[in-house]
Amino acid sequence: MQWTLTELENWEELREFVDTALLPLYLYRKDFAIPEHVKRMQYLMALASLIEQKLKGRVLLFPLAYQGGGAWVESAIPESFPFTFVLRFSGDNWLLKTEASAETVHYLTVGDEDLDSQVRFEITADVCYQQILKIWRESVAITNKSGTDQKQ
Repeated sequence: MQWTLTELENWEELREFVDTALLPLYLYRKDFAIPEHVKRMQYLMALASLIEQKLKGRVLLFPLAYQGGGAWVESAIPESFPFTFVLRFSGDNWLLKTEASAETVHYLTVGDEDLDSQVRFEITADVCYQQILKIWRESVAITNKSGTDQKQ
């Protein structure tokens, strides 16, 4: 589900199924020209959209947010989601200042080489998709294990 009026019309009906927020965050750097920034931002949004399409029904894709440089980026993390995935470029090794626990906020870091390559784009989307699935599976395994431990 994307953060658009048309897709959010049925939000209340779908809310119980959407447990994951996908936040594409872009770090603005002075060392890139404006056209390069536009290209990188479009790439990040297209990548986030493809990931959301692969996971449709469980993920809410937030609009791209961008920020000036710094070690910490102050951004509100939607705390009503058990999982939050932050999509960012490699080299943008900042962390979000958040009250959310480290177990709920995960970083998907993607390379910024060959942004024009469709093959690389699709591989990157698949790698991110697989990372999300892995984290979801691990969470289910931990939940099942803790439930088993409590029964004993």
